[in-house]
Amino acid sequence: LRKIEVQPLIDKVGARLTGSKGKFFTTAGRETLVKTVLSSIPIYHFTVFHGHKGVLKRIDRLWRSFLWRGETPENVSGGHSLINWPTTCLPKEKGEIGIMELERFTRALRLRWLWYRCKQKERAWSNLEVPCDKTDHELFNATTIVKIGDGKTALFWSSSWINGTSAKRIVPSLFKKTRRKKITVQKALHNNKWIDHIYPPSTQEEISDFVNLWEAIKDTSLDDQVEDDIKWHWTPSGEYTTKSAYKIQFEGTFTKMRITPIWKVKAEPKCRIFAWTLLHKKILT
Repeated sequence: LRKIEVQPLIDKVGARLTGSKGKFFTTAGRETLVKTVLSSIPIYHFTVFHGHKGVLKRIDRLWRSFLWRGETPENVSGGHSLINWPTTCLPKEKGEIGIMELERFTRALRLRWLWYRCKQKERAWSNLEVPCDKTDHELFNATTIVKIGDGKTALFWSSSWINGTSAKRIVPSLFKKTRRKKITVQKALHNNKWIDHIYPPSTQEEISDFVNLWEAIKDTSLDDQVEDDIKWHWTPSGEYTTKSAYKIQFEGTFTKMRITPIWKVKAEPKCRIFAWTLLHKKILT
């Protein structure tokens, strides 16, 4: 989509953020409004369309200006944001306030297309291209585990069907060399076609990787009566959820301060927000 075609979405978000509204809220009240009303507006749009970085930045700017000043961006300067936006968007489990980080959230929404394509093959669009980029596919393959049945759905190189991991992780040198990166497990194992696509191994690393991959898949047997099954690694039920897909993108992120206990205190929300800014040493006094 062009920017002009996304402008109605930005206008819709901006219409909820008039300066007259912001003056009647504390910072805690504005935080609640951003997390509930404003965060829900772009969900259906970003489920279908890629979030253009320029559009995400403009929506972030609207949210940021309203959160810190209760004003529109035209009346707010960068110095009014007491704590930088990436830190503000970290989840409360990581110690911060937990405003939605749009780029990660839109990616979590798009992963639903890949999940439905595997789990609900009867959908009319299941054989069409889905609105997911390379990063979306890599994240999905890293967070799912495939149990092989007939091998018609799982991808030989990308799907995590070899003891919870994928062939391209086990043998990255052969993955770069293969001529069929999107071949299914069934077609790859039929008469060992995957060997023809990488033959011949030309370096010692490729020979070693070939032996490792052969050992990993030599006992694989397909069952034509059972379809491939897929499980989401980050929920107890094994079912995909947008919430879990969003949270796993913050794995490895940490903060030096122990702020998390603040959000568990039984106190007024404005007091918790004040304590949060105080620990960041951002009180304007």
